Amino acid sequence: MLPTLSRRRLLALAASGAASTALASCSSPFDDTTRGGGRVLEFTTFYTGGDGGLMQTIVDRYNRTQDAVTIRFSSPAYGGDYLTKILTASLAGAPPAIVALHSYEIPPLQRFLHAIELGDLGLSTDDFIDGTWQLGQIDNQLYGVTMSTGPQALGYNRQLFAKAGLDPDKPPTTAAEFLATAQALKKIGPWGFVRESGVWMPWLSLNWQAGGDLIDDRSRALFASDAGIEAAHFEQDLVHKYKVEPQQLITGVQVGQLFSDQKVGMTFTFPWGLAQLLKTNKDRGTELDVAPLPQFFDGPRAVVATSHIYCIPKQRDNDDWIRTEAQKFIGWLVREGSVDWAGAQAPAAKAAVAPVAASKDPLLRKMSVFIDQARHARFAPYAYRWNQAYQYLNDAMDDVVYQGAKVEDELRRAAARATVTMKEPS
Repeated sequence: MLPTLSRRRLLALAASGAASTALASCSSPFDDTTRGGGRVLEFTTFYTGGDGGLMQTIVDRYNRTQDAVTIRFSSPAYGGDYLTKILTASLAGAPPAIVALHSYEIPPLQRFLHAIELGDLGLSTDDFIDGTWQLGQIDNQLYGVTMSTGPQALGYNRQLFAKAGLDPDKPPTTAAEFLATAQALKKIGPWGFVRESGVWMPWLSLNWQAGGDLIDDRSRALFASDAGIEAAHFEQDLVHKYKVEPQQLITGVQVGQLFSDQKVGMTFTFPWGLAQLLKTNKDRGTELDVAPLPQFFDGPRAVVATSHIYCIPKQRDNDDWIRTEAQKFIGWLVREGSVDWAGAQAPAAKAAVAPVAASKDPLLRKMSVFIDQARHARFAPYAYRWNQAYQYLNDAMDDVVYQGAKVEDELRRAAARATVTMKEPS
């Protein structure tokens, strides 16, 4: 998963000489307009791709609707570099007015963030798709407003389906249908399915669907539960038993290329890939499509997802004014910007659901698949050194899937190592 900052690391940085110097000099990696009392507010995100360009157009529209402030949008970095910038600015008391965070990044930054009352933004919990508004909540207090989620879905090739004698209007919905579909596709040449290793590996959704979880409330890894083992066996069998998936590690970029080149009939995909998928169809005459992720096991409906949550950091100067204007902007974004935002991500606002589904824009209409999946979304946890813990799981699954390693041994070993890693020093 993405790099995160633990509470312990935050405290260490705050006590360090570098942090003390930053506090003394008010240094910040961001523009000084917010702390200087100017009318420009920084809205800082990790949208470094096409979603950044779309958000800029939405921000421009807000700036034209009022003249109290100018919102300046930026996407300076992603992952660990992004969080370091946010932390440095927060320690200096001069962070951006609004920042985008993932759900698991909020707990370690909680002390730098304002608590939020949705009513102050002209919003309520009823304005959000079930299960989304709570993503910024800690101990029954909200610290961020969910703008969108990024749920996993099934990507499939309608032309290859038809060629294999499958109905393109009936993509698989169960494990049995998925396997039969993959076998039919493999018989005509292309791979039936290709997985992405790493952050978005299929095991995550499969494990949750089988009734499993990642960690317990004491940060002990649960990778080797019955559900985790069942999910891993299913992944392994696709390669070694049924031979519908290649026995080689393939990166996310390579998965997308194979899918575009029609060398695989099915893969798992996310909202941020939808625009490129439709562009490929237009440029190459392909018929790539998306559908809800199949329900592989008898547990709860579940799909792995990411989240985009807008938070209001505390300021050393002009805090009340900045907070008020930031609340106005975030409230407007949810109410007025969500439909446009569906051009890149799956908005969390209920009010966007109907107009997106009825849109004449094929990109927005297809985004409805991901919006619907948000009800079943599951997210990475917050835990001390979770990234390293997750790496043990990913390495184990790579060995299971590609090398045919014994599932139980690999997952138990990974869980034991992860549990030790996540134990915070006393």
